[in-house]
Amino acid sequence: MRALVVGVGQGIGGPGNLDVVRELAAALGASVAATRGVADLRWLPRQYQVGMTRRSIAPLLYIAVAIRGTVEHVAGIRHAGFVVAINNDPKAPIFKHADRCQVADYAEAVPALTAAVKRRLGTKVG
Repeated sequence: MRALVVGVGQGIGGPGNLDVVRELAAALGASVAATRGVADLRWLPRQYQVGMTRRSIAPLLYIAVAIRGTVEHVAGIRHAGFVVAINNDPKAPIFKHADRCQVADYAEAVPALTAAVKRRLGTKVG
């Protein structure tokens, strides 16, 4: 796992929506991780799963995209240096464990974040 990780949860709605997350990860030079639910649904292979039943990670930055934040997943990221959570549910449990929280639809927030990262790093936007 890299120093930067973008985690994805079932809140993205389906595997067809993974490209938005992958684009953010690519812009950051980050790895992609998944919740157990995403792995169980086979949206991503099991080796991407982070949590109590799979593996723990300790990246400098973990961005949780559309992740509810079950105890099992939070246990897998407890050693992350800084956690950013993006979720449309203001009561999502992940917010209790995040350093920065954004209540927003991932489909709007993640592309905007990706564009901002690309602008900041001087890479092509769009």
